[in-house]
Amino acid sequence: MADAARHSRMVFFTGLPASGKSFLLRQQIPVSVSLGRRVHIMRWDTGLAAFQTEDILARYPDVSDGTHPLIRKAAGLWGRRALARWQVEHTDPTDMIVGEVPIIGNRFSEFIQAQPDQVEPALASEETTFIYPVPTKSLRANLEAIRRSTFANPKHPDEARDAPPSTMELAWRQTCAKAAELGLVSEVDIHSPYEETIYVRFFEHLLHHRNAIGIAVDTIYSDAGSAHDLDVNVLELSASQDDVQCAIAEVEAACTVEEAARDVENWHQM
Repeated sequence: MADAARHSRMVFFTGLPASGKSFLLRQQIPVSVSLGRRVHIMRWDTGLAAFQTEDILARYPDVSDGTHPLIRKAAGLWGRRALARWQVEHTDPTDMIVGEVPIIGNRFSEFIQAQPDQVEPALASEETTFIYPVPTKSLRANLEAIRRSTFANPKHPDEARDAPPSTMELAWRQTCAKAAELGLVSEVDIHSPYEETIYVRFFEHLLHHRNAIGIAVDTIYSDAGSAHDLDVNVLELSASQDDVQCAIAEVEAACTVEEAARDVENWHQM
């Protein structure tokens, strides 16, 4: 993480819900600031929130696995364009983005897709680092229990926007199913418990267009407070009302609801 703070313009934490992404993002910020970097952050939950207006949700209500597919695609479209705009507006080499990019289920999965746009060269370069924490089996069980507790009784406003336990469990089932579909592992029961090997092979495949690092994690810091407590002031990228309306309109013009749902179902096809 210190190496990323020294050499990367963008650092994104990705992986399963309840794997430690938010905690590591929180730790990356002071590490980066201590090395003279000016940090901006970008998080899926915050980016998505701008799209969850009463009007949009009335047209595109949540589905069984969370946010409506068309909204997910619009948020991803905005996200890549926001990164491109940030690059143009922040050319000082001390500026950097630290982001949380869940990927699974088409949640900013556009960031790992090779697309012919302005930001692709930066996303594919060595100046961008994707880091995915890989918890041990016992730690993963503890993190799942913590997520159930904090979701039921949030002690920080952002904890209420974390992936709920049902989504956390679904993300693992999708990981197993998609990994088997891609031939990365032998056929597995989608209800099997967490296995590091399945998780690592899946994310190695997903991130093969990117400079990516897996970090083995085996420790819970019980006195660390909420993973969402940011100890320093940082600027966060978020969508304006115009950004939201433009992204929704562009996705509506490009595909039907059924096509958006099919795209989201096939988000793992790189």
